[in-house]
Amino acid sequence: MHEISDMAVFVEVARQGGFSAAGRSLGLASSVVSDRVKALESRLGVKLLHRTTRSQMLTESGQLYLERARDIVADIAALESLVLEASVAPRGPLRVTAPGPLGRRHIAPLVGAFCQAHPQIQVHLTLDDRFSDIVGEGFDIAVRGGPLIDSQFTGRQLFDTRRVVVASPAYLRAAGTPVTPADLHRHRCLLFNHEGHFHADWRFGRGAQAQTLRVEGALVASNSELPIDWALQGLGLTQKSWWEVAAQVADGRLCTVLDTYEPEPVSFYGIHPVRSAQSRKVGLFIEALSQWFVGFSG
Repeated sequence: MHEISDMAVFVEVARQGGFSAAGRSLGLASSVVSDRVKALESRLGVKLLHRTTRSQMLTESGQLYLERARDIVADIAALESLVLEASVAPRGPLRVTAPGPLGRRHIAPLVGAFCQAHPQIQVHLTLDDRFSDIVGEGFDIAVRGGPLIDSQFTGRQLFDTRRVVVASPAYLRAAGTPVTPADLHRHRCLLFNHEGHFHADWRFGRGAQAQTLRVEGALVASNSELPIDWALQGLGLTQKSWWEVAAQVADGRLCTVLDTYEPEPVSFYGIHPVRSAQSRKVGLFIEALSQWFVGFSG
């Protein structure tokens, strides 16, 4: 009986976007992948994919089936991992995603140390400034800023970080220093927005004075580090986490403004699907994350 394995093949086809890519991921010929999906469709009596010479697209039935099948396959993988890990040293792949700047500066060194301590665990680190679909893209752990509001995830708080508005001294001499957030409409704002919009929401103030202000961008980037580079060039102001600009503020290349309107700190978490809570690999990495950021001044 191949019901479960055929389901897993279908889930991988949907994740990879085609038979060939799924075959490479699974170590199977694309013809075998296609046959397994056909067998699944025959057993179910419905078409799961629209096939063309170049692509495969989910049918309505395929989308419905995928939503549950993805969870079932993940649950089985978590169960097998739990049983295996109970009897042997933790091993196998662990997929982690984190924002680019934080990942390069802090998560990548941690991964190196973690793999030395646990040589049988293979970590795949994805650095991406967008919010990845953790379950849909197959990640085990994500490092993210902001409140935990999705009940399918759990996690551990790693650190808090300030949010500050910065600009170069040259820019402030030329354009003046904003006194209140409302003054920003007269200034050039440098934004990070991975969705392609020419605006962003900046938070200011705390408690009853807290507000969210939509600012228009003079320059906008899908890479979260570019606004800092532009600010250093004297092209405008940007709002960033303190750890991203602390060095530049310390050496005088950037100055903070609107300090009296600084918002509440943002918490960063190491999060993972609830179903993987008993995974030793996940638990070990989350613990390593927590220890790595002890005393971190964000």
